[in-house]
Amino acid sequence: MNRFTRLATPALALAAAIGAPLTVQAAPEFYGRVNVSLDRLSDYPDGSLSGQLNDVRAARSPLEEGWFLESNSSRLGVRGREPLEVGELSVLYQLEVGYDVDGDSDTFSTRNSFVGLGSVIGDVFAGRYDSPVKMAEGRVDQFNNTAADIGGYFFGQRRNSNTLNWKSPDFSGLVVRAQLAPGEGDSAGDEEKDGLADTFGLSATWSGETLFAALAYEHGYQEVDNPAPPPALVDADRDLLRGTLGVTLGELDLGAMVEQLRLDPDAAGADRLDATSYLLSAGWRLLPRVTLKAQAGRFDGDDFGYEDDILTAGADYKLGRQTKVYGLVSSSDATITYPGGVDADDSGSLLSVGMEHKF
Repeated sequence: MNRFTRLATPALALAAAIGAPLTVQAAPEFYGRVNVSLDRLSDYPDGSLSGQLNDVRAARSPLEEGWFLESNSSRLGVRGREPLEVGELSVLYQLEVGYDVDGDSDTFSTRNSFVGLGSVIGDVFAGRYDSPVKMAEGRVDQFNNTAADIGGYFFGQRRNSNTLNWKSPDFSGLVVRAQLAPGEGDSAGDEEKDGLADTFGLSATWSGETLFAALAYEHGYQEVDNPAPPPALVDADRDLLRGTLGVTLGELDLGAMVEQLRLDPDAAGADRLDATSYLLSAGWRLLPRVTLKAQAGRFDGDDFGYEDDILTAGADYKLGRQTKVYGLVSSSDATITYPGGVDADDSGSLLSVGMEHKF
């Protein structure tokens, strides 16, 4: 053995020993989505349904007018899953933030972020995560992540904080999810939420080649106005029940979803508030790069003093595997009863063009 070989061999062995643990770890996946649109709203509902109901309760119009450049659920994230050295366990993690591309608000916001363990009985993880009701949406919303997203007329599009989650193994397409979240001392009216499961939910979804079906329930809480004098905010139990059905027939995707919302205020003389949201949708992959879309939605919330019918049509054009441009038009017919009995019946419209890139 020559002098060079004698010196090189220990060095190579040391390098191999140092590098060996690194080769065992799976590289995390970095991903993201940028979605920006130019929207023209004319007496059209703006923001989430919960925000619209708050506006009505405060005698403000939930309808918006004007031109807007919007960042639609743009995000950045890192995620991964890799086996551990104990049993058949694996670690799973995700750190995801919403990124405000247009600069209207905080640059970053926490989206689905968690750490947990995977095993033969499913995944258990903790952090901030979509509610089981939201997960039961599937892909029936043809205008997801646009100004016509169903979050404008479905209350259950919620992402909950401080959650403990379990996701079952996939049983030939059937997946069960459970979630609970402590209130961590939140104040709701004159009550303090300090239990382990102040919010909890459960869902079952079934996905096949041509069929998606889901049923989900969530119980939680929130503050509502007490209609009886003196004026005050009181605690209310919130219950959500959602059913979803999606069917694929060749190049045609059809979807339907219904959701029941119930708020039960904990106050003498306060009535229970009920509302129902509906959705019918269709998407037709007309050409390899073109998808035509149509959707009808309704929020039937007479107890909340707010009803709205939404009709939307649009198209996507794929510029590449991860990039598309889109356009849509939408009409709204809102009936509003403000506190004091003042009624309004407003028809509105939305025009939106946008671009989305995933990486």
